[in-house]
Amino acid sequence: MSRIADRTWEIERERRHQAYLSRIRSTTSEFVERYETILADVRRQGLDRYVATEFRSLESTLQRLRSLLHSDPERARDESRNIASDVHALPRVAREAQRHAVELERERQRRAGVELQSVLDSVFGEIGDPVEREFAYIEAATLKDDLTARVAAGTSIERIRQDVAQQTARIREQAQRQASEWKAGRRQAAAPEVQAQVLRDTRDTALKAAERNPAALRALSAAWDAVQETDEASAFQHALAAASAQADDAIVNEECRRTAVRAIFESLQKAGFAVEPPRRETGESDRVVILARKPSGRQAEFRVDLGGELSYKFDHYEGLACKQDIDQVLPMLQQLYGIQLSDERIRWENPDRLSRDARPLDNQENRHE
Repeated sequence: MSRIADRTWEIERERRHQAYLSRIRSTTSEFVERYETILADVRRQGLDRYVATEFRSLESTLQRLRSLLHSDPERARDESRNIASDVHALPRVAREAQRHAVELERERQRRAGVELQSVLDSVFGEIGDPVEREFAYIEAATLKDDLTARVAAGTSIERIRQDVAQQTARIREQAQRQASEWKAGRRQAAAPEVQAQVLRDTRDTALKAAERNPAALRALSAAWDAVQETDEASAFQHALAAASAQADDAIVNEECRRTAVRAIFESLQKAGFAVEPPRRETGESDRVVILARKPSGRQAEFRVDLGGELSYKFDHYEGLACKQDIDQVLPMLQQLYGIQLSDERIRWENPDRLSRDARPLDNQENRHE
């Protein structure tokens, strides 16, 4: 008896879900490490104080992502995508903020009188963010004429200091808003360059994992092209998420197929077959082929594709021996490896196969039995 049949295969839902989460956890971890390196470089260059609020916020988010990688990798992935542009923009914004603050400080020191400057320094010098501090000085400069006149009239510096302090809250609030708007403008100006960097990082990570999957590579290339045509920030994020999801699906599909191939390989071995290393067939279809034989010459061949299709052929059998091997191998796939088979379609079956058609293995192959 010989049989050729087609089946559909599927990894048990929970096992597939775990493979999916493992993929997300792995890629998100790569991005978190990359983000941490960027923040470390900003701090090493002493630029973090020019983007103090933004730096602390991103640092806190990365700490949370580290925890979420274990407890909720999908949420970690989503938050990672949300901060990608901000992280990549941070070094550029920090450098521009440094230049801006230094220029404003030089100009202020040139114009301000010594006594008035000492008053302003006592009130605003404690502001940690240099950009915010310089905006506070600029806002306080509206008081300059009045304060200068009062100094000239003999009003004590202490009294002037008290009067300025009463307006500190308003000035600092306005300065904080102005600094935030200024930095937002710098991030917006950097958006095209930042989006290109985010796209490169995400694409390279996905393509590296899919490099052995020609079908996935073709699909992903089309997806990345669609992302590149998107300029508006929210549309870019949506397109990037869609392309990344497509990449994850393709890679998880390949990982699940590897699990199925490994299960078939080991099940055949347990059934007494000598199994050749799996080989990949590419072209119009993308299939992995597993060939196995017994010393008697009985043969088994499995072909597994990414879409859930599996075909098998048991050949060179006599009588019911074929069915016995099939009934031994296929149940193992589900019982031991969680591979669910359904929808069997027998394409060819010969119940009267004669033993003389069998082709024994040579002596060397017999020794492996």
